Amino acid sequence: MADVESFVAEFNDWGRDRVISKGASSVSMTQTMLGGDRAGEVNFAFQWDGIDKAMDTLVELNQDKEIMDLYGRCGVTPLRRSLGRTISEHGSTSGKYTSMLMLSADPVDDETSASNTAMAWENLQVASNGCRWGQVVSGGEFTGMYFMVNWTDSLDAFMDASKANFADPRVQQVMSNSNARPGPRSLSRHLA
Repeated sequence: MADVESFVAEFNDWGRDRVISKGASSVSMTQTMLGGDRAGEVNFAFQWDGIDKAMDTLVELNQDKEIMDLYGRCGVTPLRRSLGRTISEHGSTSGKYTSMLMLSADPVDDETSASNTAMAWENLQVASNGCRWGQVVSGGEFTGMYFMVNWTDSLDAFMDASKANFADPRVQQVMSNSNARPGPRSLSRHLA
């Protein structure tokens, strides 16, 4: 995205409402600041009630002339789309920054996964406004991996909490039981 500030202004003016009117239940926008080859990318996180709704909404958005015009004026080049499913959430999705950590692990049932996330949330909530635990359903090389997104107002404080979380013997046991291995992490600023 060449002109991030202009895009954010129009997104806040009419874009978010347009996306929601087409079928998304919510949408937010972040920019990856630290994340390897993804640094600088602008990311949208949509929430839908199902995959069919997601597909239909994306078709409608791609056919919306005002949105396509906004893309052209702001130098937007879509790079990829991924689909994930939310397994559990705690707290709120507000904050100045986000941390997204990818993990590979053996499959576990959703109830166990949610219980494990609640344990991690006990450690993270001192510096996280909220977290979402889920799994990538369709996302290229990330398909099948798990993700944890945390919203925070201080990445310094959050990384201290994350370090304490990984040092918790209960969390270490859960990770050992499921063969969990941390993968890529990206740090982003909240735009809208």
